[in-house]
Amino acid sequence: MKKIALFVLVACLACACGQKPADPIAEAIVAEMMKDIDQPYEIHVTELQKLDSTSFATEFQRRIGIYDIRLDQNTARMEKYIREGKTNNATRVFEALQRDTKIFNELNAMKEMMGADTLKTAYYDYSYTYSGKVGKQRIAPKKAFATVTPEGKVITFAAERKELHKATGLAIPGYKELLDSFKETEEE
Repeated sequence: MKKIALFVLVACLACACGQKPADPIAEAIVAEMMKDIDQPYEIHVTELQKLDSTSFATEFQRRIGIYDIRLDQNTARMEKYIREGKTNNATRVFEALQRDTKIFNELNAMKEMMGADTLKTAYYDYSYTYSGKVGKQRIAPKKAFATVTPEGKVITFAAERKELHKATGLAIPGYKELLDSFKETEEE
């Protein structure tokens, strides 16, 4: 009897030692993926791999570059509409120019305020495979990508890596609030 009890104890310990502790990044990815799902789910992330990191300086450069291009394009469009006598279109583009100019200037100011902290990592790119079950539907293994801050906050998901950085400006402290301030103004 003692041999059986000892064998069971050893087997239980071996099973417990064989289980890997849950990866906090994988847990954060699953939690963010399933945050709006109102069905029971059992999703597992496998093959989690860190691909790259991006500094705040690089992210500022990316965001400021986007607004710089938008300013050039909208200026050209506004001038074209004025030449063509399309005042309503010119007014609409002028308003967009004002908004984009303010965001461009605010991003530059935010970058200056961060100083040397712009050299810190803003987020990491990960590739992962997930599978499991949502409700009664099985999810076959799928490859995906995510950006995650060093603190473990998931910023974006994408099925294609080239789509991953569309919203990563959200890693910049204050950027979301800046964008939200324009939404509030438009709604008023």
